[in-house]
Amino acid sequence: MLRITDVDIRTMWGDTSLSWHNLDPQINIVVGQNGFGKTTMLNLIRSVLTKDDKFCKLLKAKVHIKTTEGEMFFDGRQMIHHPEFGGFESSSCFHYVSTFDVPASKKSTLSQLGASLDSVLYQRSDSVYSFSDYRLGMLKDLKTALQKQERIEKFFEMINMLFSSTGKTIEIDDKNRIVFHKGQTLIPVERLSAGEKQILLLLFTLFLMEDKPNVLLLDEPEISLHIEWQDRLVTMMSELNPNCQIIMTTHSPNIFADGWEDKLVFISDLIDQ
Repeated sequence: MLRITDVDIRTMWGDTSLSWHNLDPQINIVVGQNGFGKTTMLNLIRSVLTKDDKFCKLLKAKVHIKTTEGEMFFDGRQMIHHPEFGGFESSSCFHYVSTFDVPASKKSTLSQLGASLDSVLYQRSDSVYSFSDYRLGMLKDLKTALQKQERIEKFFEMINMLFSSTGKTIEIDDKNRIVFHKGQTLIPVERLSAGEKQILLLLFTLFLMEDKPNVLLLDEPEISLHIEWQDRLVTMMSELNPNCQIIMTTHSPNIFADGWEDKLVFISDLIDQ
């Protein structure tokens, strides 16, 4: 099963290095003060996993990542992968989810968060496996159609439970769009709050992994989330795909309050003294 096991970063910001060994195969929650490099570390990991050397070159960092199936590293000049290891280029085994709600572009009416959610829900790009793709697959494979429909129904029950305090319920309308109802009022996804979009983006991303081995990077997923949702977030993500290795940063104690304290990693303990 594909997992990251070790991360070694040299000369981050010129004089900072860190070593992280024996990552948990399921949940890793990185905490620490601002300015210690939590987000920078995630972005360097992401850069190497996706063979994008721009960020590594910008920080003049050397990054070495070990996985259960091979190694990859940026040596200061180029990306190098173990000859027998193809890496994480396929979006089917690696995801980085940004939950910050900032403008996407002047040409788009959606924010970055809204655009990411829209992409996960609908078939907008060949490079993104969407909820629409998942449902279309049910028509092509009738043997598993009933099983997939049961997964959708169970998943929607989870979402309705989360949204119960607001009186909203999720459904698929006659145009195959995800919508919410509150009483007699129909609420399109784009009219939901930033926190509601954020939790949907995270949960749909995990649902679409279909229990397959994955690596998911999350930077401060508690942003905009109600405290009750923060309390339940890690448990829900783990339930949706127990085969996903989650590496996340947070400032919120509520994220790990529900029995996940043993998954904490202090960034200060990773920095080489």
